[in-house]
Amino acid sequence: GLAMATMDVVKLYGGEPANFLDIGGGAGKDKVKAALQIILADPNVKAVMFNIFGGITRVDEVAKGIIAALDEVKTDVPMVARLVGTNEEAGRKLLAESVLIPADSLADAAQKAVAAARAR
Repeated sequence: GLAMATMDVVKLYGGEPANFLDIGGGAGKDKVKAALQIILADPNVKAVMFNIFGGITRVDEVAKGIIAALDEVKTDVPMVARLVGTNEEAGRKLLAESVLIPADSLADAAQKAVAAARAR
């Protein structure tokens, strides 16, 4: 459901989803790095939107994984992140201190990702 909702909302705000990749639970640096390398290999990708719902998986750990992966995967593609779930406040604080564009909701993330893609 989260995958389809994400794609639908991006489309609703005028975007063209290029890909969807489910990194699964325990999204540490290595998984996120591999996911980013796959996604960024497509030259048509103009922005990346992380839409993370963490139930069992801690959102702050996912944020750490994303930030660490971005230290190793160099790109100028804008990245938007929406994180909801366990330890959400800590995860959002980490995002605010990173290069990622933070989003408060799925709609906010989609709007920011579409705007970032259009600005490229």
